[in-house]
Amino acid sequence: MTLRGILATLALAWLGAALAEAPAAEPTLIQQSLRAREARLSGDAKGWLEHGQATLARAPDHPDLLLSVSRAMALNGRATEALDLLEDAIRRGARVDAASFPEYSTLAANERFTALAAKGRGNMQPVFPPETFLALEDTTIDPEGITFDPDSGRLLFGSLQGGIWQADLTKQLGRFATEASGLREVLGLKVDRKRRLLWVATGVFPDLFATTPKPDSGLTGVMAFDLDDGARVRECWLDERPVEHGFNDFALAENGDVYVSDSPTNSIYRLPGGECRLERVIQDPHMSFPNGIALSPDGERLYVAHVEGLSVIDLASSRRTALAVPPDTAVNSIDGLVRDGEDLIGIQPSPYLARVLRIRLDGGGMVIREVTTVSSPPPPGVNPATGAIAGEHYYYVANVPDAQAKDQRARILRAKLR
Repeated sequence: MTLRGILATLALAWLGAALAEAPAAEPTLIQQSLRAREARLSGDAKGWLEHGQATLARAPDHPDLLLSVSRAMALNGRATEALDLLEDAIRRGARVDAASFPEYSTLAANERFTALAAKGRGNMQPVFPPETFLALEDTTIDPEGITFDPDSGRLLFGSLQGGIWQADLTKQLGRFATEASGLREVLGLKVDRKRRLLWVATGVFPDLFATTPKPDSGLTGVMAFDLDDGARVRECWLDERPVEHGFNDFALAENGDVYVSDSPTNSIYRLPGGECRLERVIQDPHMSFPNGIALSPDGERLYVAHVEGLSVIDLASSRRTALAVPPDTAVNSIDGLVRDGEDLIGIQPSPYLARVLRIRLDGGGMVIREVTTVSSPPPPGVNPATGAIAGEHYYYVANVPDAQAKDQRARILRAKLR
């Protein structure tokens, strides 16, 4: 999941401040992206290209980065390279009207550019677009994570203002838990059906655009609530400030172990079943801003979505393997990630992808065989975050990032999976 669509524009810059103070031998992908963005906004064409290329080297199949560096190439008079990168971005699914970018103005009469621009516009055609399941009239709810309890038929979703809400499939909306339960900002949620628990990631996620940190910024934790009566049963906090943590999304093991992504520190943590002892499974600078996570069917591996793409963590050894992606698609910057049988379902909130996608795996779950679009795009003006499977549908939350938008209602959207 994202906080206000953290990766939605690749202004990955959203994330830069969170990691700016972390010691590193070389700039991180996020820091490089921030520098490219700053150069672009200041009119520094050479700096945009230099930092953009350094960012792209970390995630060479990311359509947003391919498009950004292509524009910088065109601005620097390197037309052939600009077109090569644009072609790669569009082949991987970028939904873009390239002719609308001023950097390509000198290529307007170029036949190759004209053909690519037409393909990019073709990618913008709707594919089974979602419907609005529920528009939240209370604009203060500010939803983020969402999960589904099949036993009670309820969707449960968190609020960045604190608290947890529930809605059944007849759209009856009500409170599940309030800030009085000790909740801060609520991000990921996951139902442990076997133990009748609702796991919640909460805390004060670093506000990466703020000049003054929020009070308690970087405090994070997990809570568990009884699904039947809403009582808080467990809580476990991680506070290592000035290091700023931010728990984001969950995966639950059959034995009761809880896995949670810690996005600002590029880490995955485990909370052993029945304990309050957070163990770091992995921290990897090449796994930038880990977000959605999902366990393999046998529970031995953990799939992690991050900026560079999709990785698999062997839980016995904590070894990470980056999955290669076919040349006609992309799995970068996925938000929520859930398993659907042998497949993975996720959301790419970037406006140049803006889709719910299905990832089909082969090779014992170690090979991406195919990526297909389940639904695209979301309604104009909303920014999708994470989702949950309920029967034949995928339900996901979408916020309104523009404070000036006429309709400020966040929504729960619904896309048909089967």
